Amino acid sequence: MPPLKLFGTAFAALLGASLVTTSASAWESKKRHAGGKALACYKKVTAPAQYKIVKRKVLVQPASKHVEVIPARYGYRTKTVQIAPQTVSYYEQPAKYAYRKRKVQVRPETVSYREIPAVYKMRTRKVLVSRAHKVAMTEPAVHKTVHKKVMVKPAWEGWSTKIDKHGHEVQCKVRYPAQYSTVAKTIVARPARTWYKKVPAQYQYVKERVLVSHGKREKIVHPAKYKWVKEQVLVRAAKRFKKVHPAKYRKVKERVLVQAEKRRVHKTRAVYRWVKERVLISAPKEKWLRVSARHGGC
Repeated sequence: MPPLKLFGTAFAALLGASLVTTSASAWESKKRHAGGKALACYKKVTAPAQYKIVKRKVLVQPASKHVEVIPARYGYRTKTVQIAPQTVSYYEQPAKYAYRKRKVQVRPETVSYREIPAVYKMRTRKVLVSRAHKVAMTEPAVHKTVHKKVMVKPAWEGWSTKIDKHGHEVQCKVRYPAQYSTVAKTIVARPARTWYKKVPAQYQYVKERVLVSHGKREKIVHPAKYKWVKEQVLVRAAKRFKKVHPAKYRKVKERVLVQAEKRRVHKTRAVYRWVKERVLISAPKEKWLRVSARHGGC
């Protein structure tokens, strides 16, 4: 800790103690002249600040960096350079011709057509006037009357009451026979029926014109005509020849880079040392301390 800071801390502590003593004296004087009896007395005291010695690492010399430049090196070498570029020249060989005979067409092939008319004749043909068919024939039903005996009332049993010769009433169980009657009924002797009568087909003969052969168009081809002619033909085509003239070179010296420029960086580490300094742990504190009362006063 710097000396100026330590001096300021000590001065503040002394000033605080002086102020506490002054205020305590004033309070005691005031209480003594009040005429009351003190039961308990307290004194205001100041606890001094506490310090400790610690070690701290401080920078003596900062780290540094130095760049060393190594210049480039150059040399000479032999190089082949072009004096004249490559050139190309051409020369022509003329075409060669000859004569030959060739067959050419004088008149092309032609086509003509001839019409042949159709041929007809008369003939008699049997035609259908009406188709064969069937006609429905109907016969009505035949009825007759028959008589039949039918039961009108079935046989039954009942009780009959009569007086005997002695004048007594007697009941007897009597069975009565069934009663019948004759009734007339109309029945179908022969049912109605339907049958079909065949009617044959009817024809007649008619005359008509019929096609014997169709008309047609006949194609007539007239062949083409040719003749021989003399013509000039190519025997060998013209040719173009290419001649290449090589380029010309010579050797020259040139300056070239042997080693490029370099930079070396030299670094220096920072230097530190340990120093001792006084560090404040706790600041001065004020507190009240109890003291004994003397003769009813403080």
